[in-house]
Amino acid sequence: MKKVLCGALSILILITLFGCSSIMSGNREVKNDNTNSQEENENESVENKTADNSDKIKDEDKTQNNEEQPSAINKKIVVIDPGHSSTGNKEMEKQSPDSDIMKIKDPGGAEGIYTKTPEYVVAMSVSQKLKALLEQHNVTVIMTKTQDADSPGNIERAEIGNDNNADLAIRIHCDSADSESANGASMLTPAPIGYAKDISGISKKYGQIILNDLVATAGMKNRGVVEREDLTGFNWSKVPVVLIEMGFMSNKEEDKLLSDSDYQEKLAEGLCNGILKSLQI
Repeated sequence: MKKVLCGALSILILITLFGCSSIMSGNREVKNDNTNSQEENENESVENKTADNSDKIKDEDKTQNNEEQPSAINKKIVVIDPGHSSTGNKEMEKQSPDSDIMKIKDPGGAEGIYTKTPEYVVAMSVSQKLKALLEQHNVTVIMTKTQDADSPGNIERAEIGNDNNADLAIRIHCDSADSESANGASMLTPAPIGYAKDISGISKKYGQIILNDLVATAGMKNRGVVEREDLTGFNWSKVPVVLIEMGFMSNKEEDKLLSDSDYQEKLAEGLCNGILKSLQI
């Protein structure tokens, strides 16, 4: 009887152990299934985040491109025309398209009464400084000449502004007079007649703004705006154009200033400020 009870007890223990093992195995499988499911969800989440970030980057790129395009479209063009040259140009050209009057292309500029510095040297130096300042404000600058010996005619200089559809052409010069006491800066603009009548008004407006900023920055006398109908460079221009006389080389004090690099920087700064205001940059 004892043997029978022991045998039955052994069988019961084996059944119990086998059942627990099956349950534990099932739990492991369920746990593994849950783990795999969690990993799949995490992978899907990462993929979704990556896709979202990619779309976001694309949207940001589109926004950036859209912001950059208008600035490129609205970029202003300024033509700087340094007056005269080291060689001069005795060839003749018509004063205006509808005139038979002929003028020398470049009769030569002024010379400093004290420094003996030629006008073309001062004009080129200020022009280069002005170019650098304008380019810092994202302005496209085109020079009519880059060497002192270059001596294009006034029609050719005007055509550079026309061909590039410039927002403004500014001609850089110094003044001279018989009287050594004459001083200050003046601005020349096209008279409202003939070929230049369409650009006269806007040129005068720009000229006044630029002159005011120049004299304020350099601390010099303002001689005002003067309309001229006899300048070839004005009469052939189809774009707004001005000519600045930055001071008198026939005046000892202004002559010395015009040859000074720091003063030239002031002149360039004043011209730049006026141009930026005129073109609303």
